[in-house]
Amino acid sequence: MAKRRRGYEDDSPHNKRQQIIANGSNRTCNGGIQSVRQVQDLLAFNQDAGLNTRQSVIDPLSLGLQVADSSLPDINAFKAFLESIAYGDDAALQAFRRDILLQYLKFQKTSVADGYPSDLLKTWSFAAQSNNEGLYCTVTAVLALLLKTISHHAEFQNAGRGLCNLLLDKDHLKPFERGLSAEKRKDHIISPCLRLLTQVVSFDGGYSAKRVYRNKVVTFKRLDTFLSLRQDVEAPESESRRKIPLRNIALQYLFANLRFQHPAIKTEILAHGRTLRSIFQAIKDDPPWVVEQLLRVMKDDILKDEKIPRRVKGRLFTDQVLSSVATLYNYVDNEKDPTGDGKEREQQNISELAHTLLLALCTTPEYGVLRPESQDPGAEDEEFSTPIENISKYQKTGTSYKREQRRAIMKNNTLSSFLQTLRPYASSSQRGLTLATFQAAPELIADYFYKKRTFSFEPKLTATWMGFATFLLSTIQMPLPKRLMGSKASGVYPAQNFDIIESILPLPLSTKVVSRCLHQNVTLIKFFAIKILTAAFNKFAQILRCFRSMSRNYPGPPAQIWDTAASELSDEFCQRCPEMNHVITVFRSCSSKDTLLREASARLLSLYYQHLPQTALEQKFDASTALSAVFHEISTSAHQAVEPSLASMVFVHLLYVARCSPDMRWWQKSEHDQLSLFGSGLRLCTILGTQSRGRSLEALLRSALSEGLSLDATQVNILPAILLKSIDNSEAEWRSSDALFKFLDGCLTRLTQKSVKYHQDLLGYSADLSHTASQASGDVSGGFLMVILEQWPFVQNSTRLPHFENIINWLTRFLLVLAHNGGDMKFIDRVRNRTIDLIVNRQHKVLIKKSSNGDFSKSIDVSFVPSGFDGPLQEAGSAVEQQHDVQAANKSWQPPSPPAYEGEDHPGIGKWRQLGLEEAVMEGALGELILCFCSRYAHIRKQALVELRVFMKALQKTQYSEREPLHLLVAELAETCKDQSADRALPHFAGVMAAESCLVLSDPLHILYTKVNIFLNKGPVWKVERLPSYWVDQILMRLPTVDDGYYQEVGWLFNLLAEGLRTSADMAVYRRCHILERLLSLMSSPTLPSAQQEKLLALLYRFDYAGGSTTLITRRGLQISALEGLVEICLQDCDQQRVYEWSGGKLCEVLKRAQGTVNV
Repeated sequence: MAKRRRGYEDDSPHNKRQQIIANGSNRTCNGGIQSVRQVQDLLAFNQDAGLNTRQSVIDPLSLGLQVADSSLPDINAFKAFLESIAYGDDAALQAFRRDILLQYLKFQKTSVADGYPSDLLKTWSFAAQSNNEGLYCTVTAVLALLLKTISHHAEFQNAGRGLCNLLLDKDHLKPFERGLSAEKRKDHIISPCLRLLTQVVSFDGGYSAKRVYRNKVVTFKRLDTFLSLRQDVEAPESESRRKIPLRNIALQYLFANLRFQHPAIKTEILAHGRTLRSIFQAIKDDPPWVVEQLLRVMKDDILKDEKIPRRVKGRLFTDQVLSSVATLYNYVDNEKDPTGDGKEREQQNISELAHTLLLALCTTPEYGVLRPESQDPGAEDEEFSTPIENISKYQKTGTSYKREQRRAIMKNNTLSSFLQTLRPYASSSQRGLTLATFQAAPELIADYFYKKRTFSFEPKLTATWMGFATFLLSTIQMPLPKRLMGSKASGVYPAQNFDIIESILPLPLSTKVVSRCLHQNVTLIKFFAIKILTAAFNKFAQILRCFRSMSRNYPGPPAQIWDTAASELSDEFCQRCPEMNHVITVFRSCSSKDTLLREASARLLSLYYQHLPQTALEQKFDASTALSAVFHEISTSAHQAVEPSLASMVFVHLLYVARCSPDMRWWQKSEHDQLSLFGSGLRLCTILGTQSRGRSLEALLRSALSEGLSLDATQVNILPAILLKSIDNSEAEWRSSDALFKFLDGCLTRLTQKSVKYHQDLLGYSADLSHTASQASGDVSGGFLMVILEQWPFVQNSTRLPHFENIINWLTRFLLVLAHNGGDMKFIDRVRNRTIDLIVNRQHKVLIKKSSNGDFSKSIDVSFVPSGFDGPLQEAGSAVEQQHDVQAANKSWQPPSPPAYEGEDHPGIGKWRQLGLEEAVMEGALGELILCFCSRYAHIRKQALVELRVFMKALQKTQYSEREPLHLLVAELAETCKDQSADRALPHFAGVMAAESCLVLSDPLHILYTKVNIFLNKGPVWKVERLPSYWVDQILMRLPTVDDGYYQEVGWLFNLLAEGLRTSADMAVYRRCHILERLLSLMSSPTLPSAQQEKLLALLYRFDYAGGSTTLITRRGLQISALEGLVEICLQDCDQQRVYEWSGGKLCEVLKRAQGTVNV
């Protein structure tokens, strides 16, 4: 039979007879799905046609649904049916269709599973096998929608569980593998699979979550790749808006697993570093709803899950992850919002969520990032077992602290790296996060500022500088936790002084920078600098109190550790604080309008005197003018019934300064003032009354009067008390006048100037009285009455009648109070009668007799002071009285220890290489290199010369601001030492002078900056044998660079001479320069401050240590005999034969007798 040829004109293929499918009447329903049979017929599976893809008989529009195209296949009609149940508005219609769906799922029940659409699953498997992408995507989306629809209703629980079990069956995992293995560009295939897996994991609280992860080879396939796929930037804008990125869908799937999986499974998921890194990669580009959900899942489902090990959490949140989350502080949603209000609220909400998450991570040890109890090694031992000689190694501070050791100690490396990425000076939230992290891990403070070199604190009024200043102030004001200070829980060791000093004065707050801030013309910069220093002083005092408390709690060797740590911390703090003269300059430059700055600077001055008294006493600060102005301001405001709070605070601060300062001019007054400072204070006491400020001022006046009369304070307690009671203005009948205060001020001034004269007058005036009366009148009050009798004729001639009447009334009150508080009546009557006799004017004489004989005594309470003055007068002392007296330091002074013996090791030769050039200068590393020229070993001196020349070359290449004068100093030193370094050592005075000059040149505001530069310009080579004589002449015999800086320069010279005197060779240099005679001439100076006297006494002991005891005796034996303890040492150490031959055997006996007289 021949082959049949084509006989069709349209060349169409042969038309085979088609199979006729009976539709039946139940598929046609113009009113929508009304029964289960309709749904079953709609989803009937046909292998030849897949799902019946011809035109659906049911019109989707008849269901009341919004269908885009009437030619959609039946699967889309079922999808629309599900959407009407999930998202419809008609509750009755939703309930009706939900019943139909439930009946359909029950009808599908088989022996394999309970309640699942078998026809739909067959179609899904067929589409995956036949590579029908359109049908596969549609069925996958419908399955996901089906699970989402039934997940909210309890009656579908069994049916949903059966569907999930069947989907995860081995035979149905192939469609998942088909979808998840598609190319990355076919996200329309991948997205429905991820959505379906998300619904399976989430259904019924994670019923099938374990089975999903059990098949992770398929279900978690290429998840990290999907998480990195964002919106296609090349796609049209309309399509990109409508289309959800594959990353967002993959995140939803991962969030579902992290929310519903078992903690052990979540731990395994978190172990996939590549997957987790993809989550936080460029998180700021995700939409707000994704970011918000991510942050909530991380906090609620991971961090708060106690069953997840903290090490797993720590590996998840690395410093890169934390930095990615920190970028959400500046989160901006790029999607357009027609109103803009909703977007702003979302962005603010995301910033708060990110801040909350980071705050929890950085402050909670259980969350894995913060290492708990990150302390120094050895701090865990409760018992003390370390020998005392190891204390210095443990308590290394400053530059001697090894960076390698610090890196070994630092456990919070994640937080250390993360904090460097924050900007606390630009954001209040980031500043709060940084401070909270410092509070949780205090050792990070020093580490943070050591690594934070990108921003300096150079003064300039910008928003960035203001933010950085606020951050530094907040860091200093933050209290240190007990475990950093040391406790029984953390052991007996205190924390590293490096950590503590950095929390008090961080590294950016160098002495040079803070000094520049204090000298700026901008008030705000000066105010910030003073507030920072004030906070540092308060924190320093708090730490010292804690150290002393711990020293008392741990007797024995641990107490020595705490005492040593406190001493080293005090020295380090003193070196880092700027000199007090900078604060004095700020205080003096404050105008009357700068009330805040004046109060802050006055407070800082009082803190200097309170916590660094030796440093404060080296500065010559006279607070008389400022205190007088405050007295006048408070007096004026009191008369106007206005209370100046800031002026009162300045008043309290200056009272403490005046209490400690030896340079107060109490008895001098300017041309414009009617009263001296003491008189102004006396008048102010009557205004303040019994207030705390009044009691403090009264105690200060008693101290000033005792110093003016050169008497003990107990001998002058009675006079201020009686004076204040006699001029008390609390009574309505009498008021003290200005003429009275002027008269009292003049009398008290004369009493302090000629106290011996008036005491002799008193003895002669009361010679014929009884012994008891003479003794009772022989106190300071009696001398004051002698001054009144001397001035009485003059005051009645120069004072008008009303004012003189006021003075007479006061005198009566004063004698009455004196009589009732220990005064002798015979002596008081004689003084009263003498005042009557001295009055020439009859009217005045009648007035004084009237006031003396009348009932004036009834108007005053004279029994205010008990006999002996042990009650209210002593109780009236305030906190000012209770402070340590400045002279107490002299009584507790101890002789200095001998100079240290030079060892064979000299680590200071190459120490400057470990630091920057500026740090090497500021922190003394260059000075240690210079002192190697004084070594007794020739090879050390040669190595030091080579290192110095290397430093010179490195200094020329740097941008250090003071490199030129410093290079000149180093060059002159190298030129001086190049010829003699091999033969003999450099004298110690020359080495110490060069080392100290480096520190002077690094600070242009140093008081000796000018004189050091003048010395460097004298010549290229130094005459080392004449250097001591040169500096003694320049400082002792010349005017200081600053008007009130003479004793500061003298103190610097004393330190230089003491450190430069170590060997007998140094003593020979001093002897040839006649240093001893010039220095001892200062001992008899009455104006030499106590701090300089101590330094001079320490220098004399250095003479003895260096073999100069014989010289002290033969040249200044009689003068040193007044120094207790020094004569005995000199007699023991001197050349007895030499002294005996020189004096003929007489000098030692004379010195011993003189020493015995002094001791008696």
